Amino acid sequence: MEYQTLNLLFRCGKAFSHEKIRMQEFSDTECMICSYIYSHENCSQDDVSVALKTDKTTVGKALASLEKKSCVVRTQDKTDKRIKRLTLTDRGREKISVLLHLHNNWLAEILTCLSETEQKQFEDYCERLLAAAEKLTQSDGGN
Repeated sequence: MEYQTLNLLFRCGKAFSHEKIRMQEFSDTECMICSYIYSHENCSQDDVSVALKTDKTTVGKALASLEKKSCVVRTQDKTDKRIKRLTLTDRGREKISVLLHLHNNWLAEILTCLSETEQKQFEDYCERLLAAAEKLTQSDGGN
């Protein structure tokens, strides 16, 4: 497979969701962050930055914006006062739920060109590719 094919698949997904993300008043980065928090309640800003491979400053700015939009709340960790725990508000959970539903439906729809066995294989392949990519990124120091 050429990189171009994979890149085009990502671009199709982004084109599909771009306007829908804007309708929920999120940037792409804010959507990514809310999706992560949705699945990892009480995570920290550092957790988000590492998991999404996004600069801490970018995450911090997006979180400030999400707080202003009443979508995310930062609370001080009970044991380590330097850490702020992140949770979605009801408003944030509602908005990201809409987007996650749309993304999952899009993926389900494009996967219909594969049999159930092929879909499972594809999922397994993607997990293995992600693990290999993360390993390569770590061994290369991110450069």
